[in-house]
Amino acid sequence: MLYLSENIRYLRSKAGKSQRALAEQLGITRARYSKYEYGTAEPPLEILLKISDYYHVTINVLIAVSIPDCLTVRQHQEQ
Repeated sequence: MLYLSENIRYLRSKAGKSQRALAEQLGITRARYSKYEYGTAEPPLEILLKISDYYHVTINVLIAVSIPDCLTVRQHQEQ
């Protein structure tokens, strides 16, 4: 899951949510969610689905695309 930790950290930050608040939305502990953001554990499919639903992105985007890089490219193209 090449970009998962980077993407969920970025998306959570952009949403203005704390790890605790997002973990509660997902029905997991903050400690468990933190491991996903720091890349020390990978979430099971059930949690990946909840995260993708929460942010309205596909699982493929969460794990295989650098969302911050894509947004930076798009911003430069719009200028």
